[in-house]
Amino acid sequence: WMATNLPAVSTYEVKAKNYLIQSPFQNILPKEKKVHYLTQSFCFTEKEAKLELQRQEAVFKNPNSYFDQNKQRWQTNLEKIRSKLAPDFQTEAHQRIAVKCLQTLHNNWRSAAGFLKYDGLFPSYNYEWFNGFWSWDSWKHAVALAHFDPNLAQNQILAMYDFQDEKGMIADCVYRDNLIENHNWRDTKPPLSAWAVWKVFEQSQQVDFLKELFPKIEKYHAWWFEFRDHDQNGLCEYGSTDASLIAAKWESGMDNAVRFDEAKIISNGSDAGVMNRESVDLNAYLCAEKRYVANIAEQLGDFAKAEKYRLAADTLQSKIQQLFYEPESAWFFDIDLMTKDHLKVYGPEGWTPLWAEVATPAQARKIVQTMLEPTKFATYIPFPTLAADHPKFKPQNGYWRGPVWLDQAYFGIQALKNYGFEAEAQKMTHQLFDRLEGLKDDDLPIRENYHPLTGAGLESNHFSWSAAHLLLLLIGE
Repeated sequence: WMATNLPAVSTYEVKAKNYLIQSPFQNILPKEKKVHYLTQSFCFTEKEAKLELQRQEAVFKNPNSYFDQNKQRWQTNLEKIRSKLAPDFQTEAHQRIAVKCLQTLHNNWRSAAGFLKYDGLFPSYNYEWFNGFWSWDSWKHAVALAHFDPNLAQNQILAMYDFQDEKGMIADCVYRDNLIENHNWRDTKPPLSAWAVWKVFEQSQQVDFLKELFPKIEKYHAWWFEFRDHDQNGLCEYGSTDASLIAAKWESGMDNAVRFDEAKIISNGSDAGVMNRESVDLNAYLCAEKRYVANIAEQLGDFAKAEKYRLAADTLQSKIQQLFYEPESAWFFDIDLMTKDHLKVYGPEGWTPLWAEVATPAQARKIVQTMLEPTKFATYIPFPTLAADHPKFKPQNGYWRGPVWLDQAYFGIQALKNYGFEAEAQKMTHQLFDRLEGLKDDDLPIRENYHPLTGAGLESNHFSWSAAHLLLLLIGE
């Protein structure tokens, strides 16, 4: 949907990837100035189009006021971020990175329309298939957004909880319309919503937001143990609603990770299935979720429920420490669902228990030693998604088989901080800012992931969660 204040006889031609506006010739005298404005919107119903036309007419009557509002919003958000930069990152160069992060997040912001009833962020406006909201992207976006726009952060979370089914599951990804692709209910994504909700609350202090979401969060948390714990031993597996292996891998968020190469699907009833492995990252996330749910319950005055969740977290923490840690290898691994053997692939799931603060101090020290090995994870760009000495390590376009994803790098840096390795965490953070292609000393876009040995940007441009996690690192969050 487009509108302009050009003469009425202008003609429009809209194609799949471009548009042409043909205006009649106009005489412009010397020193004369004519200004024309164009608005462009996406509408999915006649009702939306009618409302949009009214908005456009208001814009054309007083366009400068809308430009002023936009400028004020940008300046306010920028000042909020600049005021929060950690001491090490207040240099001009780091402020430019912060601006680039903010630009990326602003440019990927989409208003409610079609099936999406709340504002939120697309992963990247630059890639044609990223025209919706993904659940674990949304949780990560919200944590960063809360530092400059808590209302948008809340809406990003509400947008995904709007797609919670009667069982408690949240869809993997949802779209403004279904013309290109249907919402994906074949899987969900790793459980980080309670973390996001609590982090947003820390910035907004809006208790009503917690009240609205608390029963929904509890329902989603319970869903994991009802539908993703095949043997009901209190440890969960990634799975799918259609019993397909590919959707179960998607549910992990690490679609083609080497640790799933030999995975098989086990029927879980009602056409659903789980992978034949209990994943350490999933259970560490769930343990952290229990404690965040406890925090929310306590904030809402339900101290008995808070205590229940904390005791359940303690129990799960003990299982993670005892079952997933392999002392000889000094790493946390997934375990075979049937044999309980460790599946020895070194990946970022190994430091997730440190991010979730569920490892023992002794285990953490060993894990950190491995994280800091140049042959494994202390590569030129630190924290690749597969140890660099693994035979299947594929740093160039390997997706989750080697490239650095900034969410996992962020979790790795937070893992170091959680166990007192502040100097190492700061060193790794500086390496990210100094070595990622086009970030500090050039004006290239923030990328989906990066080559761990060269720093070259890979996959999509202008990627939201990369910008979100870089911003959190600049803040020291």
